[in-house]
Formats: sequence, C-alpha cells, structure tokens
Amino acid sequence: MGSNKFFKGVMLGAVAGGLLSLLDRSTRQEVGSTLKNSGTYISTYSKNPQQLIESSREVYEKLRTTADQVTRDIQFISDKVEEIKGMTPQVKEIIEETKETFEDSSEAYKETFSDRETSNELTAQDEESQPIASSFKGY
Repeated sequence: MGSNKFFKGVMLGAVAGGLLSLLDRSTRQEVGSTLKNSGTYISTYSKNPQQLIESSREVYEKLRTTADQVTRDIQFISDKVEEIKGMTPQVKEIIEETKETFEDSSEAYKETFSDRETSNELTAQDEESQPIASSFKGY
C-alpha cells in the first residue's frame, strides 16, 4: 500500500515539474516542435509499416556492423598487448645492453677528458707566452 502512494507521488511530482518547466517560452517551443515531429513520424509509419521495418533493419545493420568492428578492434588491441608482453624480456635485455654500453663509453670519455685536462694543465704553463690561437692546436 505504501509503495502505491510513493509511485503516485513520484508521478505527481514529475507532472508538476513538467508543467513548471513549460513556463519558459523556449522550452514550450521545443516541446511543441518535438511533439509535432513525433506525430509526423507516427502517422508516416502507421500509414506505411514496411518503411518502419526497413528503417529498423538499416539501424540494426549499422549497429551490428559497428559491434563487429568494435569486436575486431578489441581483438587487435588484445593481440598487440600479448605481443608486447612477449617482447618485454627481449626489450629489457636490449635496454640493459644499451645501458652497459653507455656506461662503458662514459668511463672511456671520462678517462679521455681527464687525461686531456691533465696534459692541458702541464702545457698551459709553457704556452702562456704563446698567442691564444696556438693553444687550440690539440682540438
């Protein structure tokens, strides 16, 4: 019994809200044009039910095609994720090798530049009397 009153209250509230919203002119015009268009569709389809069946079939085909495409896309993405998961150990190994190579090169660069700085410091004292252009000979 209580739920019966509840649904009546909800319906009454919906009707009251709908009527209050119709106080706005643009809302009334929009509702009027929507009702007119709905009436036109209903009368058209009631006179020609075959047209309703054909348009429904077209919508169904579009939805089915879209669903098939989405399914293929999801499968493609899933396959690529699995492929990436399989590549992860190989990629990790390549990254480790690259890192080691750069670390080795970094040490070689440090040694090269530290040797050059030491030799530059020793020869800088002798070259102070020479012009600046001659100090760039080693580079």
